[in-house]
Amino acid sequence: MTDEFDKLDQATPVRDEDSLTSNVQQPEADELRETAGIRHIDSSDQTTQSSQSPCFVAQCRHCQRGFPTTAQIESHDCAETPVAACPYCGEHHSSKSDIEDHLYQCDEFRRARVKEQHNVQSRSDGDSTSSQFGQYIEPWYHELKAYVKYDCSSKPEPLRSYEGLRSLAGEYGLDQEDSLRLTLSKEFDGLSSETLAVEFGLKSSGIAPPDDLSVDVANPQEYQIYVYPQQYESHSDAASDGQQRAYFRLSPRWPGITSDSGTEISNPYDITGFDVEYSGSNIPFSTYPELLYSAVSKLQGHQTSRSTPSAQIRPKDVHPGNIHESSNVTDAELYVRVDHDRTQRVYAIDGTLHRLSLLLSDERSGYAKSVRDDRECPGHYHVATLGTDRVSKMVPGHRWPREHKHYHVKHPKAIEGGPLEHPKISVSLQGSLTSDTPKWSELDRLERELDEALLNVLKWSDLPVRPDHQVYVPDDHFEVRGSRRYRKLIHDQLPRIKSIQEREVKKLAVAGNATQTDVSMLETLVTNGGQQSPSSLAEQIGCAVSTVYSSIQRLGKLVSHEYGHVQLASQYVGQQIVKHIEAVKQTIGTDLESAVDDLLRAEKFTDSDQSDPWSLWLKNWVEDVRTNSDGPDELVLGYEPATRKDARELIRSGAGKWAQVTGQDWIDFADQYLPIVSTQDGEVWSPSRQNFLRAMPGFEGRYVA
Repeated sequence: MTDEFDKLDQATPVRDEDSLTSNVQQPEADELRETAGIRHIDSSDQTTQSSQSPCFVAQCRHCQRGFPTTAQIESHDCAETPVAACPYCGEHHSSKSDIEDHLYQCDEFRRARVKEQHNVQSRSDGDSTSSQFGQYIEPWYHELKAYVKYDCSSKPEPLRSYEGLRSLAGEYGLDQEDSLRLTLSKEFDGLSSETLAVEFGLKSSGIAPPDDLSVDVANPQEYQIYVYPQQYESHSDAASDGQQRAYFRLSPRWPGITSDSGTEISNPYDITGFDVEYSGSNIPFSTYPELLYSAVSKLQGHQTSRSTPSAQIRPKDVHPGNIHESSNVTDAELYVRVDHDRTQRVYAIDGTLHRLSLLLSDERSGYAKSVRDDRECPGHYHVATLGTDRVSKMVPGHRWPREHKHYHVKHPKAIEGGPLEHPKISVSLQGSLTSDTPKWSELDRLERELDEALLNVLKWSDLPVRPDHQVYVPDDHFEVRGSRRYRKLIHDQLPRIKSIQEREVKKLAVAGNATQTDVSMLETLVTNGGQQSPSSLAEQIGCAVSTVYSSIQRLGKLVSHEYGHVQLASQYVGQQIVKHIEAVKQTIGTDLESAVDDLLRAEKFTDSDQSDPWSLWLKNWVEDVRTNSDGPDELVLGYEPATRKDARELIRSGAGKWAQVTGQDWIDFADQYLPIVSTQDGEVWSPSRQNFLRAMPGFEGRYVA
């Protein structure tokens, strides 16, 4: 599917030579514009020109600065010169990334997409692929962790609020074992409780007192603020019950700050103010700054008149508008809760999460990780983690590493009958995998990436991306509701990636050229895994190093050879090698070398740029296509799978190739073809159309209410 953001390539370039406009009068042109109803903007329309001298010979149309001489014009390097314009509304931007962000809010683009989608639906009689602008299920916010800096350097007494918090703790005689609890009554976006508890405490900071500040910070402490529903006794009680809660740890910052041991503490912008750790759950990400500001305002109201002016809490120091540009987000998670009977395609061995970690993995570079834990129940805790260089392969344009999860509560059997018996499907930022963590100012873009990633996993798992009360399960926070928004929804990338890797399993150059060394090397790499040096492989196989190098050349892309190490190109290649070689071994009862040769002869791969994936699949696996005028054509496979399950998987792979080429849904494949497959044990699988429909992805979504 074409990425709609390819339209950015149509962005209108802005020519630098047009950046300076002459102040010469053009009465004829002005008259034509007025006749056509176009308003001409001259110097009287620009407020920035009201104070300019009429002797200017030209003016920069971007920054509106006038120039009295041509020499000044030639030396002018305008920082506001745009490089591209939105092809829909014409708004200028300084970079391509600015345009991409702009498209999510551009009304003209939205109207154009809606019109385009309507035309596509009209041409296809309402049977179109998923649109990119529409009504999508709204995920809810789970975890958040961020480090947010508040710069008070330009304010008088920049550490005044810090001293105020210390004064407040002294007034109430607080130590590290005590806390002050107050009640805050206010509505916040996304919070179900209007009455919140604000708990204030302190802890040792390990920070050394400053040497050269006028403010006396004799014993630096870190101050803790907990916010949670008022009906709970403590923050930990609210956490145990899965309720909305937030935690803020306020640490002072000043230039040259060090620890008690003399180690320098990070403060790259030399701010004087606060470094605040945000941590919480089930609260909209954008609500945290307002929560902190309101909590500090509440604490300020409980200071007594005994506090000196230099020790009065100043809530504006932690106002949302005072957040420093270096603030960043290290963890953020969105989730939906799905009926446990509908999520098998997410966590199954051939499901979306496993294919993500397996098919996007490469042992030579980058990061990918898979976790599968079914000890408590099927699908209890399944994770696929993708590093920075992999997320853009899943959804083009994405920047930050993330973790896709399918998980139940810790003890699912203890809560049977309620909403928590159903699992969450979530996606979260993995800040530990990148040094380029998203800035707080990029929070909207981060949330959009997580939203798009989650929607695509749902789509690829044959789950609806629109709100569906038969599929999605509401809980205390997540509601089954949708909103209209623009999102990148693309066809499942995984079958395409799978086919690319699958062809390497069959592509040992030319059928019949496999040697014993080739097979022994593959067997060693599959068995031992990881990286092997050529000399180590030669020793294990029992041959010369030069023979190993010749084998590496023959094996081509089945193996990766870089920096003196050899390994399989991917985990999937390893699985395919084992499956194909063992299947042929059992069938013909011969040695591995002959098995590889026979496999290659039977499944000769044609690497032709003229053939599409569906044609190649037919060429590799199908012996005959029998035309049927009264119903679907019959596909007679020449390849004999080991079991009926293998036969179904092979047919499903063909349906995926067909859908990829035609642009139709997988289930429509059953309207065109019915398979006839003979397995190695002599069984013939020839399903009826109804049974074949039931076996295809998307059956429940189309035919089951």
